[in-house]
Amino acid sequence: MNPDLWKYLDPRGMGITLALSAILVAVVLLITDQVMAHRQKGLRLASLGVICAALGMMLNMLQTLVSPWITLFLGVVWMFGGLSLMLAGVMQLRAQTVPWMQLGLLWLSGIGVSMFFGVVYPDVRWRIGVLSAILSLEAGWLARVAITENRPAFRRGMALLTVFGVVFSALMGLRALAAALGLIASSISLSLVNAGSVIAGGMSLIGGVVGLVFILGGDLRALLEHQAQHDPLTGLLNRQGLRRWLETYSPETELSVVLIDLDHFKNVNDTWGHAAGDAVLVRLSRLLASQCTPSSVAVRMGGEEFV
Repeated sequence: MNPDLWKYLDPRGMGITLALSAILVAVVLLITDQVMAHRQKGLRLASLGVICAALGMMLNMLQTLVSPWITLFLGVVWMFGGLSLMLAGVMQLRAQTVPWMQLGLLWLSGIGVSMFFGVVYPDVRWRIGVLSAILSLEAGWLARVAITENRPAFRRGMALLTVFGVVFSALMGLRALAAALGLIASSISLSLVNAGSVIAGGMSLIGGVVGLVFILGGDLRALLEHQAQHDPLTGLLNRQGLRRWLETYSPETELSVVLIDLDHFKNVNDTWGHAAGDAVLVRLSRLLASQCTPSSVAVRMGGEEFV
């Protein structure tokens, strides 16, 4: 291969650049999630996981430049911890129970393998092979959790996270195989295997954080649609919500309509205050909502008028 081409395929430079890009997007996502008062449990955890995994990737790229205790130990701590946090965050987004003990064991196993084959009994092939195999299993686990998403607002984001999990799992599996066959002598050496691994790993990491951005965007879209179609005081559908609901039926559909108006409601506000009037409206709305069936809705048309 043309030697000049390696300056564009240097694993160290590409890895650090891609990791920094993922960190930047994840930080913006964390700030946006905080502004939205952490509406989606798990989003912050998954974003922190991306940052940790990217930091681990950067440390791995600094081999031979800093102490091996930093690159081998801290790099694996951040990488394995980051992927575990991402998996935990996706599980929380899917409203699943997080198996913290199993994730902790995977994290400790990665650290143990790194220390044994990196410091106690140095062997690059075994270290890269076993660590890659563990990461492959964990990434596949993440893909299996994300692919089961069926909520329309989050389906696109979870699809990207699924792609991230599948690509990263396959990449680590191939990397483990390459290490077993003796095709990898170092994680940063100039080779097509390392260059391809860094590009695929870095891009899949960025794809994962973009998937989280899509999840946040879907949640924001769902929130805006809910606010546009629901009354903020009672939580019932408003006029716009009623129109949208009627659009789901054909014009020939027979419907029964009940119109409700609170007589002399102004007297309640004048005598007891608007807070008491609001309490009356909320109480009535709960009563109406409790009588709804799956094929019926309660609507606040405005003021004290209900349908």
